[in-house]
Amino acid sequence: MLLFNKNLSKLIQPVYDMDMNDNYQWLDAYKGTYAKTFNGKIFIGISSNTESITRTAKMNEGMLLTWIITGTGRMETPEGIFHIHENSILFRHPLMDYKLTIDPGCHHRRCYLSLPKELFLLLLEIYPELMSVPPVFRIKPTEKHFEQFLYIYEKIRDADNTDFFILLAMVERYLLHFLHDFVIDNKNCLLRKAKNILESDFTSSLPDIAESLPMSYNTFRKNFEKTYGVSPSQYRQHARIEHAKQLLSMGFHCSETADRLKYPDLYTFSHQFKQVTGQTPREYRSEHVF
Repeated sequence: MLLFNKNLSKLIQPVYDMDMNDNYQWLDAYKGTYAKTFNGKIFIGISSNTESITRTAKMNEGMLLTWIITGTGRMETPEGIFHIHENSILFRHPLMDYKLTIDPGCHHRRCYLSLPKELFLLLLEIYPELMSVPPVFRIKPTEKHFEQFLYIYEKIRDADNTDFFILLAMVERYLLHFLHDFVIDNKNCLLRKAKNILESDFTSSLPDIAESLPMSYNTFRKNFEKTYGVSPSQYRQHARIEHAKQLLSMGFHCSETADRLKYPDLYTFSHQFKQVTGQTPREYRSEHVF
C-alpha cells in the first residue's frame, strides 16, 4: 500500500503489507486534494464521497480520465450502457455524448486527471487510436498505478509555464500507462512513445527506455533510426539542446539551464551545445536576451 505524507509531496515506501481493497483511509483523508497548472487548464486530484452523482456531456468540456478505486455506477452512451465497478477507468472526452450516474449507498473513491479540449485534440492528432478507447474498462491495480498518479500529481503541482513541453510529455506517459492496451498496439505507436520519452527523460539509459516499451534495444535503435532518420541518442541530444535554447532565450543563466536539463556539469553542457549549434551557450544567450 502507498501512503501520502502531510503535504502529499513524497511517496512513502510501504512499511507493511495490506490489501488495497480493504484499506483506503489515505484516500479518504485526502479527499478534495487537487493540483492544477496553466490557469487551471490541467487539473488532477482525489475525491471521496457517498452521494449519488449524475454528469452529462457539456459544450467545450475537456478530457477526463477517472480511476474509480471503489464505487459503482453506469455510463450511458450512443453505443450502449457501460457498468462501473471498483477499479474501473472512465474515459470521457469532448467528442462523445454521455450520461454518467454514480450509484447511491456506497463509498466512491476516485483519482482523476482533467485536460482542456485543445490539448485532447492535440493528443488525438498524435494518437487517433484514442477514439477507440471505450468509455469504461477495468484494470488490475498495482503499486505502479499509485506511483504514476503521485508522480504526475507532483509534476502538475510544481509546474510553471517554462515546463510546458516537459509536462506535456509526462501527462502523455501517464495517460498511456492506463490506455496502452487500446493505443499502443503497433510499432509506430511504440516509437512515438519512445520519441516523447527522449524529449523529456535525459537520464535513463537507452536500453532501459527500450525495455519499458517493451522492445529489445537493438530493435529499438534500428527501427527508430529507420523511422526518424537519426539514432535515439542523437535525437535525445538535439531535443535536449532545443530545450536549452528555449531556456537561454528566456534569460536563464548557463549554469541554471545545465542544472534544469540534468547535465552532469557545465563543461559537458557547453561542449554538447557548441557541438550541435556551433556556439557556446553564453554566445547564444547574449544574442537572444536583450
